[in-house]
Amino acid sequence: MSVTAIVGAQWGDEGKGRVVDYLAQKADMVIRFQGGDNAGHTVINDAGKFALHIVPSGIFNPETVCIVGAGTVVNFNTMSEELDAVQAKGVLTDNLFIDRRAHLILPYHRLLDGAEEESKKGGLAAGTTKRGVGPAYSDKVNRVGIRASDILDETRLRKLFEAMIEKKNRDLAHYDLPLSDVDSLMALCASWKERYGDKIIDTVPLIKHAIENNKDIVLEGQLGIMRDIDWGIYPYSTSSNPTAGGATSGAGISPRRIDEVIGVVKVYSTSVGGGPFPTELLDATGEKLRSVGSEFGATTGRPRRCGWFDAVAASFSCWINGFTHIALTKLDILDTFEELKICTGYMIDGQLVTDLPDTIGQEKAEPVYETWEGWMESTEEARTWNDLPAKAQAYLNRLAELTGAQIRYISVGPERDQIIIM
Repeated sequence: MSVTAIVGAQWGDEGKGRVVDYLAQKADMVIRFQGGDNAGHTVINDAGKFALHIVPSGIFNPETVCIVGAGTVVNFNTMSEELDAVQAKGVLTDNLFIDRRAHLILPYHRLLDGAEEESKKGGLAAGTTKRGVGPAYSDKVNRVGIRASDILDETRLRKLFEAMIEKKNRDLAHYDLPLSDVDSLMALCASWKERYGDKIIDTVPLIKHAIENNKDIVLEGQLGIMRDIDWGIYPYSTSSNPTAGGATSGAGISPRRIDEVIGVVKVYSTSVGGGPFPTELLDATGEKLRSVGSEFGATTGRPRRCGWFDAVAASFSCWINGFTHIALTKLDILDTFEELKICTGYMIDGQLVTDLPDTIGQEKAEPVYETWEGWMESTEEARTWNDLPAKAQAYLNRLAELTGAQIRYISVGPERDQIIIM
């Protein structure tokens, strides 16, 4: 039995879905523990290519129980689109469940998300996907949210909507947005209940039974620590904790039960959204990384900001998350780069800094680089460590050394078999 947490070690988009899809081939249970449909996991397997936003990446294994945990915020319309897409490819989805405690994203959340983002001045826009995730988490914290279990009780649900609709409509009217009404919201939730009513359960007994019976469980995070609400580049952050600590609270598992924490680390850096990004390359090299790496957001299609590997951020991520191992992804993207760089520190106000500062410090940071020779040959066919060019091995060993955790997986392409297991 093992419980493995898969978390993003950078700004998100590290390839977590690819790692979870691989592990889910043998996993008994995959639990998505936080976030909403504001970030996607691209999964490529025998069934095709899929961008999953809220459905756990273990959905492609019919023997795997997939749980959308209490720490998430769920738009059932998005879930329906994703399930329809995978079902059209013959994928069975009977083993998907949603925890009763998960909060719901409603139409007014999406409207307010977009309007509030556009109203932010002075470069403080977070770069939100405008999917309603932030407002839904705000309602959760303010104790006025609608949870999945609420749609199962029509009388209770109507009382909840009636208690908060006046406030929501004042907020909508402030931005000249269409107002909401209780009857329309009730009808929407009734349609969700019809499709998902028997999928909304208390997942704790299910998870407890799995652990007590020595099942293999994967905890799936979304985004990365640099977008964490506490430890990321606040306020350019998400509204939840995509960390190993967030995995325990969002999934409903004691920290003592987690056996492995695997940090997924792209061998260069990318970011979507606002905020500081010290190693960003605004030149031909950055454009080459974006083009060769197909670095466009799975949720929005926005071009990702690209840069060299930031070991300051990766080391910080290892400390906060407690990585037992790392999974290094997209090594093949660097195959045609004659020269590579690794950021090992920042210059801030004339001082060398090797510990990650807060957002204000990162906004002033100038990266300090090591330069490495590229290997200039394809790694796509490598299936063992010894298959890799010596210069690629040296580069990867340096990333692991600076991050502070041993390498467990190396991805050399998007297909399931394009992975090296250490």
